[in-house]
Amino acid sequence: MKDASARTARVRARSAGAVLVACALSVGGLALSAVPANAAPAAAAPAAVAAADQVITIQDRQNHNALASADGEGSRIVARTYRDSSTSFRLADKSNGRIGLTRDVNGTERVVEMDTNDDRTTQFIHWWAGDNQQWTLENAAEGGTYLHNARDNRCLTYHGQDREVTVESCDGSMSQRFDLVSGSGQPPAPAPEQRFLQRLNELRAQYGKAPVRSNPTLAQAAQCNAGQMDQRHVSGHFCDSDGIARGLGYNVRSWGEIAFYGPTTVDAAFDGWVRSSQHLGIMVGDYSEVGLSHVGTASWNADFATR
Repeated sequence: MKDASARTARVRARSAGAVLVACALSVGGLALSAVPANAAPAAAAPAAVAAADQVITIQDRQNHNALASADGEGSRIVARTYRDSSTSFRLADKSNGRIGLTRDVNGTERVVEMDTNDDRTTQFIHWWAGDNQQWTLENAAEGGTYLHNARDNRCLTYHGQDREVTVESCDGSMSQRFDLVSGSGQPPAPAPEQRFLQRLNELRAQYGKAPVRSNPTLAQAAQCNAGQMDQRHVSGHFCDSDGIARGLGYNVRSWGEIAFYGPTTVDAAFDGWVRSSQHLGIMVGDYSEVGLSHVGTASWNADFATR
């Protein structure tokens, strides 16, 4: 394990005092964003957001997950932790300060619609049917933008990664505040952390496991070991990563770590981990959060935890 030329990967897990050491590969957390609407404006209402005809990504302000279509046809609107064509919207001017939120699906323009049956569900449909497909924008005093449905002034509300976005009474909550991020028709490739979290949660879903969240404290703890591997040019566990996390205020209940020195892309590291039963066990284990650190060109360390 200490032979640098072997470039092996390692994994460490701890739960109730147990320690597991084995071979593995690692990749890490992601981040994305989207933009919803807020509620009941204060006495001095913030200025309305100018609506220009442009391509945007709508990102939730709290956890930075992007609004996306749930499938190729775009029937439901969900929050996802990465950017691709399903998270690109066209913000188009309408009359009376209203806008349309549309997306191109296989050459067909689809529009975001509030379901008139339950006034809660949002979906994409093919055609323009009325004001339940038109929205207004308003800046929130606390930062971010509210997306109001123009028909009854309800707000888009985000419920978490891979969860359906709904239209609910505007209450000014963080889940109703979004950022509008300008972009082009070709979104940039996701960052390694984003790509890792995307693939990790897709993998966990295959095993019937709940998705994990990206946690910056765990990523900070993972940086020590990633840095040591980068200096030594070999895989291993050289830092007390869970102790570092505790020192940063993270109350660790269960812990797992996968480390890998060698691969130069997040996909290569991820694929290597999946091929190792010990690392796979950590990746689909009973954890709720993860933090990935990537140091240099070939050093990867991911810390998993539950608190």
